[in-house]
Amino acid sequence: MSRSGWIEDRQGRTGRRWRARYRGPDGRIRSRSFDRKVDADRWLTAKLGSIDRGEWIAPEAGAVEFGEAAATWLAGLDIKPKTRAGYESLLRSRILPVFGHLALNSISPALVREWIATMSADGLSASRIKQAKQVLSAPLQLAVADGQLARDPTSAVRAPTVRRREQRFLTAQQVAALAVEAENAQAGAGLVVETLTWVGMRWGELVALRRSRVHLLRRRIEIAESATELGSGLSWGTPKTHERRLVTMPAFLADRLAVRLGDISEDGLVFTAPRGGPLRSSPFRQQVWKPAVDAAGLEQLRIHDLRATAASLMISSGANIKAVQRQLGHASAAMTLDLYGHLYEDDLDALSEALDRRFTAATAPPETRAHRASSDSPAPLSRPERAPEGSEAVVSLDRHFSTTLT
Repeated sequence: MSRSGWIEDRQGRTGRRWRARYRGPDGRIRSRSFDRKVDADRWLTAKLGSIDRGEWIAPEAGAVEFGEAAATWLAGLDIKPKTRAGYESLLRSRILPVFGHLALNSISPALVREWIATMSADGLSASRIKQAKQVLSAPLQLAVADGQLARDPTSAVRAPTVRRREQRFLTAQQVAALAVEAENAQAGAGLVVETLTWVGMRWGELVALRRSRVHLLRRRIEIAESATELGSGLSWGTPKTHERRLVTMPAFLADRLAVRLGDISEDGLVFTAPRGGPLRSSPFRQQVWKPAVDAAGLEQLRIHDLRATAASLMISSGANIKAVQRQLGHASAAMTLDLYGHLYEDDLDALSEALDRRFTAATAPPETRAHRASSDSPAPLSRPERAPEGSEAVVSLDRHFSTTLT
């Protein structure tokens, strides 16, 4: 790649000036004047170095306004309506008022830091600030990929640390008590609580569940659709990971769903509002969830905590991580481990005991070893089934979620 540069000593009406000039990879000559020769040298060296490293960007390439770049980025995304609405909200309220009119190459790390500090002073939560920074960064990263910018100016700026909310895990007895209180608040709501807990469905997946997706004899539920609230309406689409999945349910839940499904058409929704139509989050929370949570003595409990409880009940009942991943619909087992790996603590005890047995067998006297030859095979590292604390439930995903409740 051709490159050349030089510095001219010029005497003007305002005094001595130093003009640095270089020929870019596109053949055009670009220049800038300085009061001091050292500044001209520094600027020219930086420009020629970027050419040598293949990082040179034509100055006019980054002259596009951020608002235009953001619109191009957003139009090219294949995302769910709720996600798009969230991005649009952040752009409209937090990003475009500050950066929308600025050229891409005029957005500096210092400006981004000042913007984050302002949002923090306004009382915006750490998670919301992090989301806003991610949306600001995305069009800038696209500009880097398209050769409009040398680097994303947000990459050198840290957003506030987001502290994950402590997870709540209910015992089976607490779930049963909550289901009773929910049923007292509204007919059929107890089954909603039980289905969310013992299957591990997301709220939107439960809202969109249809009669044809429930297979009672096989004790399976097909998760193929999800309903997301957008303003005053619902957006119907695929589950969060865009993939259908087949999940299992315990026998007692299949029996209760069988009663529920008796008068529902093949394509009808399994769970509906009292006056018909899909369940809506806000009325359910106000009329059912909050009264039931208070009555059961489970303050500050979220509906989503039932999904965490589902994971806890599966793991404490002996399910392996892949089974839990499939049941919950996580994109990977790594994600499941990140969220619930700490619930597998007892596996370390099982591993320790198994290794101890292997050592004892290997170091036993010859006559004892011969006596034990028939049983000297490696001990399985399976976890003994253990019911959740305070529960008489025994659940095994590996045996088709067969359940005994007493």
